[in-house]
Amino acid sequence: MTQTISKLAALIAAAALALTVAACDAPSEGDAGTESSSFVGSYTTKDTQGNDMSVMLDEEGSATGKRADKELSGSWKVEGDTVSINWQDGWVTKITKKGEGYSKTAFKDGNEEGSAVAAEKTQ
Repeated sequence: MTQTISKLAALIAAAALALTVAACDAPSEGDAGTESSSFVGSYTTKDTQGNDMSVMLDEEGSATGKRADKELSGSWKVEGDTVSINWQDGWVTKITKKGEGYSKTAFKDGNEEGSAVAAEKTQ
């Protein structure tokens, strides 16, 4: 009986350790934008109509922006060398690191709108 209890206690301890280790690696909802702090900051670019557009990415994964006098808000996450920004209006902006610079593409309903344009990290 003592041997069975010892084995059961060892099994429970091993399971608790496994769950603890797994929880350390699991991303939380608040980690959306923190996968790569190199994207945190402000960017200037052009929208699909060629008008000025600004984008700000914070450490918590929130995005704000402005284009054509319209305020934008959303969330962002890193996908390789690209940051994908999901705006509340349904548009998606992707800013890709290319060498020393950046480029921006825009998507509506999963389709690319316009062509890639330069983006500049200003802060």
